[in-house]
Amino acid sequence: MDDRRYYGLDALRGAMMMLGIVLHAAMFYLVAPPMPVPVDHNTAYIFDVTFYFIHSFRMQAFFLLAGFFTGLLVTKRGAVATYKDRAKRILLPLLLGCVTVLPIAGLFMADFALSVRFGTHQFIPDIEALKIVGRELVTQGLPIDQPSLGHLWFLEYLCMFYLLIPLCRALVNLSLPYETSIKQVLASPYTLLVFGLCSAAILWPFHGGVLVLENTALLPHLPSLIYFGWFFVLGFIMHHYRDFLSTLARNFILWVVLSALSFPLARFATSLDVDAQGNDAALHFFAVIANGLCTWSLIYLFLGGALRYFDRESVWIQYISQSAYWVFLVHLPLVAFGGWWLVQFDMSAVAKFLINCSFTTVVAMLTFHYCVQRTWISDFLHGRKFDLQWPWQARKAT
Repeated sequence: MDDRRYYGLDALRGAMMMLGIVLHAAMFYLVAPPMPVPVDHNTAYIFDVTFYFIHSFRMQAFFLLAGFFTGLLVTKRGAVATYKDRAKRILLPLLLGCVTVLPIAGLFMADFALSVRFGTHQFIPDIEALKIVGRELVTQGLPIDQPSLGHLWFLEYLCMFYLLIPLCRALVNLSLPYETSIKQVLASPYTLLVFGLCSAAILWPFHGGVLVLENTALLPHLPSLIYFGWFFVLGFIMHHYRDFLSTLARNFILWVVLSALSFPLARFATSLDVDAQGNDAALHFFAVIANGLCTWSLIYLFLGGALRYFDRESVWIQYISQSAYWVFLVHLPLVAFGGWWLVQFDMSAVAKFLINCSFTTVVAMLTFHYCVQRTWISDFLHGRKFDLQWPWQARKAT
């Protein structure tokens, strides 16, 4: 039985969800968006770098951790209890979010698009103007005419990955005769290369060798499902071989160096592949290899850093871990409102980004603290209520 509390991994999982605020706020200010999404009149290249950096590891690390904690839950409660728990905590919030959070986010995204296109600033969008913008975006290749789950797409993917629990358990059982050898392999720094090459093979269908935008359509995108499913399954198996995690913490400096080298290389390779428009197989091969290795360098970096510096009981870690799910669920309407409200002002993209992130974070945290943690909503999302003080108050009290 695994009774250890993984404070560092809890903190990392929360941080990956909180990064949704940064990612989605940055999208309003991209100089060269990867898809024809509307952007603010004020842009800055720093947000293109930020966007691609976060996309290089965030959801991959999240699904890896999701698989790890699913393995932990199955070990503690069994598969049947795990399915019941996930249906309550993941499937039901997905269904409820589709009729609450998503329509509000959609309204403000439509307001933003109309403000950029026509210079208007109306809360209730003009239907005819909305039709014009809709036709233009569809013509440019943005599938806004199809049902979308928005930022809640990852909950649908999680529900599908939970169906792989029997397969994950079977893979763990099949590995048992080779357990000693597998532990030695996982403890080796060279295993990062193996994981990177495997990810590169799955990245082959993606333009530029990188999944730059998640497919948010109601019907999952099969290559994306396979790609993220690989991380979930691997995370589940890693829970059984969790002793190797200590080696990630010990080699933290190595992961820093590899990440510093691999990220710019991956961006360079992707730009070459994109410029070639998929007509050069050698460049595409270079791009998928570079991005596969970059992703795993960053995953090792953040796993190692979390285990080395945050694997301890802390009021800050506890607060971030407990609030992250709520913050992620409600952040997109807040970010979209902020983007729409700020588009009318002529100020630097950096200032708008900082205002939007600050506004979204404060409102999301305030609603969690005063409206969620002690109510039925927390019981609905987490299976329990909390009575958390603000971290700075709790730290002072101790």
